[in-house]
Amino acid sequence: MKCTRGRWKSAASKITIGLAAYAALNARAVPPTVTLPNGLDLGNTSFLDGFGGNPGDLAVQSYLTFAHANAYKTNNGSNSPLFNDPQLNVTTLVEQVLYELPTSTTILGGHPGIDVIVPLVNLNSSFSPPPPYPGVMPTSGHAGLGDMNLGALLQWDPVTVDGHPVFVSRAEVYGMLPTGKYDRTTDINPGNHFWGIGITGSFTFLLGPDFEISLRPHYQYSFKNGSPASSAPLDPGIEDTQAGQVFYTNFAASYKVTDKLRMGINGYYLRQITDNRVNGSAIAGSREQVLGIGPGVYYDLSKGDKFWLNTYTETLVRNRFRNGAVVNLRWIHIF
Repeated sequence: MKCTRGRWKSAASKITIGLAAYAALNARAVPPTVTLPNGLDLGNTSFLDGFGGNPGDLAVQSYLTFAHANAYKTNNGSNSPLFNDPQLNVTTLVEQVLYELPTSTTILGGHPGIDVIVPLVNLNSSFSPPPPYPGVMPTSGHAGLGDMNLGALLQWDPVTVDGHPVFVSRAEVYGMLPTGKYDRTTDINPGNHFWGIGITGSFTFLLGPDFEISLRPHYQYSFKNGSPASSAPLDPGIEDTQAGQVFYTNFAASYKVTDKLRMGINGYYLRQITDNRVNGSAIAGSREQVLGIGPGVYYDLSKGDKFWLNTYTETLVRNRFRNGAVVNLRWIHIF
């Protein structure tokens, strides 16, 4: 059994948005909004996540994700009064290449490998009425490359009991590179324009012959953005912004219906653990939160081809757009 690891989440989960730039037109004391980066793996990984390949395996994985957001939630969970009927549609195509090094040498008992992720993002938004400041929230499509991620991983062999696997895991350290398309005069951008680093683990617990539970916790740290988008024309004193540190996890549980088909439930939970910052000063009440949950299906087409279809709807949303619907189709081919 071979599954894989992914990280890129549709940009609808969190885009660089000038909410406070818009608010500043109505109340100049409101600070600019700083958001968590695009590219967080909120729900891209699902069933059997701890499994990986064998030394020397090359895997190419594709994600196609569509997300529709129709509300921006404030710090208390209510709809923001600044937007009337916001509509944000995001389509993301991600290509991921994973290579487990062809060596018998292990590190801490794990097989080393590398991970490269390149996303392509298309954003479309509309607001009624539209924001009054030109460029703050474009209603036309905005497409381009997102930020590349590079990672180094360790994949451990399954732990077995009486010849049957009961637990398998993987760990990865990765960097987010500011290679994506970015326009500081536009608040909706495929790229982030800042660096980031993170760590993640993937764990699958096999509870009997047919039932499994998978978890993938993450931690990410974002560096400063020295050219923040859109807020600068309204407040030239803003020199840099920095998103807060964040912890989030994917979770999933599935049941083997047939030898090739699994069905179950999957989800994600994110909680920001430090405040966003502007010019080095913390912004109180800026931490984000979201819980997404929904059904999923896994199909083992062949030895080298696996498919996942996962859907989510979000709740407990704070300081971010709420996705009413997220659909993620994932395919991996192992060479």
